[in-house]
Amino acid sequence: MRPRLPVAEYLPHRGRMVLLDEVLAVETGCIRCAVTLRMDSPFCREGQVPAYVGVEYMAQAVGALVGWEARQQGEAVRVGFLVSARRFTSRVDGFAAGETLTVEAREDWRDAEGLGVMDCAIYHPENEPVAHARLMVFQPRDMDAYISTTS
Repeated sequence: MRPRLPVAEYLPHRGRMVLLDEVLAVETGCIRCAVTLRMDSPFCREGQVPAYVGVEYMAQAVGALVGWEARQQGEAVRVGFLVSARRFTSRVDGFAAGETLTVEAREDWRDAEGLGVMDCAIYHPENEPVAHARLMVFQPRDMDAYISTTS
C-alpha cells in the first residue's frame, strides 16, 4: 500500500533530522523506505556517510512504520526510543553521496507495553543487502505517565 502522506508525517523528527526521503511500501509489520545521499546530507563528510549512520536510517524506518500504523488507527504519531542495536553488520565502511539506499524494517515481535524487536536491513541500488541489525525499540502508550514513573 502506498501511503498518502510524506515520510515526515509518520515521524516525530523535523527539518534536517528527517533522514529518509520516501516510503516505498508499507503494510502492517513491514516498511521499505528510500534515502538518497547528497553532499549536504546530515553526517556526509568528504562524499561518504559512515556505515554506522545506517542504524539511524533503520531506526527512522521503524519510526515511520509505527507512525503509519498509528495513523491507520486514527492516532497521532508518538515519540519512541531506540533501546539497542544488536548484531549490526555492514559489508561497507560507508555509503557514497549519490547513492539511493533502500531501508527495510520488519517486525519480529512487539508486546502490549510498547517493547519490540525489528529486523532491519539496508540495500544498495542493485538491491544487494549491505547492512543488517536487530533493533530493540520502545514506545510507551503514555509518555507523560512513563516519564513520571522513571523520575
